[in-house]
Amino acid sequence: MKVRLAGLLALCCAFGLIVSFSHSDASQSQTIKTQARDGLSKDERDLINEINEVRAHPNVYAGYLEKLKPFFKGKDFKSGALEVTTQEGWSAVEDAIAFLRATKPLAPLGMSAGLCLASLSHVKDQSGTGATGHKGNDSSFIEQRVKPFGTWQGGIGENLAYGPESGRDRLLTWLIDDGFASRGHRRRIMSADYKVAGVCCGPHPEYGTMCVLTLAGSFVDATATKAPAANQRSTTSTSGGAANANSNKSKAPPKTRQL
Repeated sequence: MKVRLAGLLALCCAFGLIVSFSHSDASQSQTIKTQARDGLSKDERDLINEINEVRAHPNVYAGYLEKLKPFFKGKDFKSGALEVTTQEGWSAVEDAIAFLRATKPLAPLGMSAGLCLASLSHVKDQSGTGATGHKGNDSSFIEQRVKPFGTWQGGIGENLAYGPESGRDRLLTWLIDDGFASRGHRRRIMSADYKVAGVCCGPHPEYGTMCVLTLAGSFVDATATKAPAANQRSTTSTSGGAANANSNKSKAPPKTRQL
């Protein structure tokens, strides 16, 4: 499994400062309304909202990325005090823009309680072990982790992000997919083959926060499967002492990864 430190996530931390967008349009407001009672935490709901927004409006997100070009010089990105060396430079962003411009709008992802629980199981595992990557401490991958919670059809996939970033930061990082030749993160998010998703964000001892996004073509929840409410998931809360202590340790820029 390919693992790398993603300097691009640090780059994405600057997106909110560089590209000042108002994202209070009717479609996002509707998304927030429909998910207000879904038991997701704010971090989780923000991430799902951003994913459904880019699926509905890929051209809008292409425009967001186009605004970053003046800040690149070769593989280096610089904005004020922030300097990041990426693996591919502007070419990765340009590739994402072309992809988004050529993509037709997609239907939003539906939420699955079973997929949320599968994501939660991986967060609980790695919040205890400090590991990263798709392989669990018991050597399981998403295909095995999801089995107690239901059955999927049409394929299943998983995106991981490590670091205390915003939902948009995480999404833009997956869209650009710097250093990943397959662009697997982007293709999973923007695939019409995936129609349902589950998400969980929680603390990570090295990176402060981690998020797990699980996608499937369709998913039938196991009997009595119920997504836990955000206030019942204290072991995966992204707010509070443990997560904040990790993410602000020594006041250094947080380490980040994407997988």
